[in-house]
Amino acid sequence: MENLRSIGVFVRAAELRSFAAAATVLGLTPSAVSKSVAALERSLGVRLLARTARGVALTEDGARFHARCRTIVAELQAAERELAGTRSVARGRLRVALHSSPANSHIVPNLPTFLHAYPEIQLDVSIVAGAMSLEARNFDVAVFLGDPPDSNLIAHRIAERRFCTVAARSYLERHGTPRTPQELTQHNCVVHVLPNGRVQDVWSYRKGDHHCEIRVQGNLSINDGSWMRGMALAGLGIARLPSNNADPLLATRDDLVWLLSDWSSDAPPVHLMYARGRGASPKVRAFAEFVTALFRDSEMTRYPAGRDRPRASWPMWRA
Repeated sequence: MENLRSIGVFVRAAELRSFAAAATVLGLTPSAVSKSVAALERSLGVRLLARTARGVALTEDGARFHARCRTIVAELQAAERELAGTRSVARGRLRVALHSSPANSHIVPNLPTFLHAYPEIQLDVSIVAGAMSLEARNFDVAVFLGDPPDSNLIAHRIAERRFCTVAARSYLERHGTPRTPQELTQHNCVVHVLPNGRVQDVWSYRKGDHHCEIRVQGNLSINDGSWMRGMALAGLGIARLPSNNADPLLATRDDLVWLLSDWSSDAPPVHLMYARGRGASPKVRAFAEFVTALFRDSEMTRYPAGRDRPRASWPMWRA
């Protein structure tokens, strides 16, 4: 193995029949080429090239050795070209962890487009309830909610979100429509439970310089956002849904009402994350660019919450 470099120098000198010509092609000095071939000859115990006034010529042993080495060098060069191509083409297994909310609303429905664009990627997707260690679980890239802790991960915020307070018209017809956040205490509210078991029963609102936090209550708490949405549509009570879940419903259904729309309510932002050094991988870079583009023109990204004032802090939820 230690003779591989010298073999490459020997093959080139034999083909060009000149140490000087081989030196020019290899970016070496003629003296370095001569010394490399001499070292290989000493290692093998045979003379490979005969030095002449016109250059060099293969000896009988050298000719036999050159025939075998030429194939070896060609294979090595092909392997180098293949590896260089691998570095620039997105291919191979890509393990992805996605929080269920952005996964269901934006990412998973668009995965066919991604795989059509990158057919040499084998995509392994895990839908998760919260953040987790990428290295411990051997994930290449992840999309999580909240503000990432200081770590060895690279994090890109790809979307802001807001909460929309919503209720079915059938519920409002029976119980009335709250006009201020304080009136929520008089209503049945569907409450979200985080993966760590903490109940999100304090809802924050802001209008101008006025900020308030309202403790709500109701006869249902649930840890699945899609079912919170379903309970609101069924007329059970008032729910606070993230914009990526609420916006499509508000745009397509007239039986769901956005309450307190003149009040802003920040929600955890969306972050794309990967370990340091993995961002250079073509497959990770391709997925990151694809997911970022999905959110670039969404209502979440355009929502101005936090742009002209301090944004709420959202520690990243842990699964």
